[in-house]
Amino acid sequence: MPSTYNGVENNTHPSWWKDPGLRWNVLWVMTTAMGQVVGGYDGSLMNALQAVPKLFEAFPRLEDSNILGVTSALLFLPGLVVPFLAAWLADTVGRKIPILVGMSGVVAGGIIQATAQNLGQFMAGRFVMGTFSCIGAVGGLSLCAELSHPRFRSQATSMQISVYYVGSILSSWVTYGCLQHLPDSHWSWRAPVLIQCAFPAIMLGFLIFIPESPRWLIAKGRTEEARKIFAKQHANGDENDPLVNLEVEEVHIALDAERSNKTGWSALWATKGNRKRMFIVITTAAGAQLNGVGIISYYFVPVLKSVGITSYLSQSLISGGMSISNLFFAVAAALLVERLGRRTLWLASTGMMLITLVIVTVLSAEFQKGESPAIGGATIAFLYLFYAGYDLAWSPLNSAYTVEILPYTIRAKGLAVWNSVTYVTLCINTWVNPVALSAIGYYYYIVYIGILTYLCLIIYFVYPETRGRTLEEVAEVFDKDSPLTSHHHEDIEGLGNKGGDVEMYEGKEN
Repeated sequence: MPSTYNGVENNTHPSWWKDPGLRWNVLWVMTTAMGQVVGGYDGSLMNALQAVPKLFEAFPRLEDSNILGVTSALLFLPGLVVPFLAAWLADTVGRKIPILVGMSGVVAGGIIQATAQNLGQFMAGRFVMGTFSCIGAVGGLSLCAELSHPRFRSQATSMQISVYYVGSILSSWVTYGCLQHLPDSHWSWRAPVLIQCAFPAIMLGFLIFIPESPRWLIAKGRTEEARKIFAKQHANGDENDPLVNLEVEEVHIALDAERSNKTGWSALWATKGNRKRMFIVITTAAGAQLNGVGIISYYFVPVLKSVGITSYLSQSLISGGMSISNLFFAVAAALLVERLGRRTLWLASTGMMLITLVIVTVLSAEFQKGESPAIGGATIAFLYLFYAGYDLAWSPLNSAYTVEILPYTIRAKGLAVWNSVTYVTLCINTWVNPVALSAIGYYYYIVYIGILTYLCLIIYFVYPETRGRTLEEVAEVFDKDSPLTSHHHEDIEGLGNKGGDVEMYEGKEN
């Protein structure tokens, strides 16, 4: 039975799992999301390995908090410049090739680390892995947004960062298993490092067959190829499907708008609307790392030691349990994005983090006075709640909101800035946090209490609600006085007479 999408007839079943074309579309969206699983494993691995004694036996210099910080930061240091190269690649050769190159490099980086005979080789492997993961990230996020059926595009982009925790869970529990069964072998750290190569290798097998972005193809004048991909992915091969016609026409309108305006890097700040967009993009990217979550993500073991959890196995169990908790809350929030709205999730998330971090700071101070096991246990409980707060918005909306507010004309470039700022702040986290925690302990939490307070205010006064809007209507939130936006909206309304809007699923099905 054909369905409709916002009044536009579409040759798909109302239930995607009963529709062969949509099942393929979901598979390809999940393939792009696997890049975040890879990132979750790689990004959480150093945190998990800090509970493995044999790692420090192999590389004694890691006992120095400065060396540990530099080693951790090397995964993110390439993100200072590589995303801009990735954006150029994504716009020049397509979204698919950068992902293939990126995942191939991640496999190479993992092998270099797993076979390391000295700390220098281990650090080089992390740098190689960080470089190529950056290349794949921009293409992956863009391809997910541009290939997924509009019916579930918002959920698909929200799930991108949420599944990061799948990799984090695997990293924690693989390390725990190796530590428990190989405690006296150097394979207790080499095996978890080597296993991180498996996931990008699996992803490469699927990426060979994934379709290119139809929007990129149209931008390169290959409209008929794009139409075939839209038809196969969104209408079971019907090239005359009304939704397919509408999507092709919409992309042409967006490209016409692009040609009449600045399309270089200066377009990011050329208008008042774009300057507001970039302020939000930069704030979101930096806030996701500088809101205190970096202490738990990358240096949870020192935090656990500070509240009396010194057993290596206990540290691994608590870390693994937190990863499972994070996945549950992040996926739940991603599925509720349309129902609750963006601003509600942003404010609830950041407010919950602020309140729980204040409590954690007080409890940590009390623990230092008497080292009470009860206070230590309560601190761990509130750390779980702190991260649950992060999962409500900073996980699902970090990339999804960024993709949503960036129009097609500056999407790849805006995502490059988002990635670069993310990696800059990750470097700050991984480099500064161990030194600060070692020097001043829980007093360091006060810095993040201040940052969270600032973020609450910025979100309340600056972040607009985008729920229930098409991408064109989201653009109007930022460009209310733009003649281009008005002209573009008139064009979309004209198309709407043929069937309706196309960019946001409203659940209107036959």
